[in-house]
Amino acid sequence: MAQEGSSKHVGRFTVERRGAARLFGMASLSVVLGVVLAAHHFPGGFDWVYTVISRLASHRRNPDGAIWLAGSVLVAVCLLWPVVGHLERKLSRGSAPRPRLSLAALRMGLVAAALLGIEGILDLRFSTILYKAHEALAILAFLGFYGGVLGLHVHRIRHLGASVWPPLTVVLPLVAVGITQLALYFDQRDLGWVDTAWREMGIPFWLSFAFWQWLAVAFLALGLGWLVVAGRASGRHA
Repeated sequence: MAQEGSSKHVGRFTVERRGAARLFGMASLSVVLGVVLAAHHFPGGFDWVYTVISRLASHRRNPDGAIWLAGSVLVAVCLLWPVVGHLERKLSRGSAPRPRLSLAALRMGLVAAALLGIEGILDLRFSTILYKAHEALAILAFLGFYGGVLGLHVHRIRHLGASVWPPLTVVLPLVAVGITQLALYFDQRDLGWVDTAWREMGIPFWLSFAFWQWLAVAFLALGLGWLVVAGRASGRHA
């Protein structure tokens, strides 16, 4: 049996909790550095509250910075792939069933994110090859990550007696997005898509989709990190 921190397993590369935590930390650092460098190169300066992530990753809107974000995402995917394998073994111990659907969703999200990273590095523009291909990949990455992480948290709650608070924290920004955008739909339909002009118009930041989008990414990362580092639930290994 592999000891904690070991990276060798018969026939394949695997990691235990300590190694998975390190890989997760390096993946997170990669994305943070990529985001900071991409924002640094954004023409005219990047507005974190009123500018959505997609503009930071766009070669058209951020010609000198998009590659930094794309590269950091691709590095993060490579680092996180064995982490998913660790979670599969960790959450299937004892009598707990294997969370196949959630793991498949998380891996789908990683594959979609990797393709987006490759697209950004090489400036391939998949949508010129296949209609709405970029948007489809972005949706698959979002659904895969969120569905996978929340599904694994639900698995811990149902089968390992874990707390409900981590998944509630992950889903909070999504609830906020729904409420704020619904409020805008009924009250201020003429605003259009969120942009830096909203700041000049005095639109409060808590109505900005971009603000909640950044929080959603941060809380999703925290949720995944908790799955990696969490030890015991109800006296059993999680």
